[in-house]
Amino acid sequence: MKYGMSKITLPALQIIIGVIISLTTARAQQSSLKVMAEVPVQFGLGYEGKISKHFSVALSAGILTPPNSTLILNVLEKLGTDEQIILMIDDAFKLGIVGEAGINYNFRHNYVGAFFQVIALHGGDAPTALVEDYFNTSINNYPVKKGRSPASEKYLHLTSALYQAGVLYGHRFPLKNKRFEIDTELGFSANVGSTSKLTSDVRTLSALSAEVDKELAGYYSEYAFVPSLTVALVYKLNKPL
Repeated sequence: MKYGMSKITLPALQIIIGVIISLTTARAQQSSLKVMAEVPVQFGLGYEGKISKHFSVALSAGILTPPNSTLILNVLEKLGTDEQIILMIDDAFKLGIVGEAGINYNFRHNYVGAFFQVIALHGGDAPTALVEDYFNTSINNYPVKKGRSPASEKYLHLTSALYQAGVLYGHRFPLKNKRFEIDTELGFSANVGSTSKLTSDVRTLSALSAEVDKELAGYYSEYAFVPSLTVALVYKLNKPL
């Protein structure tokens, strides 16, 4: 089903992260903290805990800002996203929160892994005229909110959350101080769902918002393929042997 995962919400990721933290706290043999730059996705902090000889779980949280967000929009545009859609979501992509949970298989100084990622866009202004033109509608056709006057609006408010699933390959570079290392990763994620919402300060746009959600979900599903390069400074919480 094309939009089968569009109902996933941030609380779902919080539950997954909570379970992973509980398991890691109980069983972690080695753990570490990371300061990371994942281009073009986030600048953030990460945690990794080893739960067996070869397997470890990884969590991270960060912020999506330009230039990373600009690069993602460029990828969407190059892969074929309609120019009007790019203009519609451009402002929403200027700030977002990123959460990620994954599991890695470690061998020597290398590791491969799989991850699930939520990119929650803070929201931005979508030009009213552009929305009306793309969806062949008029904002004036929608009911005015109670207590508001039917004033014209130049912009509407658009938020989106993208749900990405991906794989990665990483390598660990030990440093002279054994409690530190540099990790590098190559990753690739594909969109598995999304939720978007269009709102107005003046009018109730529930029906139009549902159309926007469906339309953006189609574009995200078809074109939101995100390659990434991560460099992280790692501090090992457990003293190396």
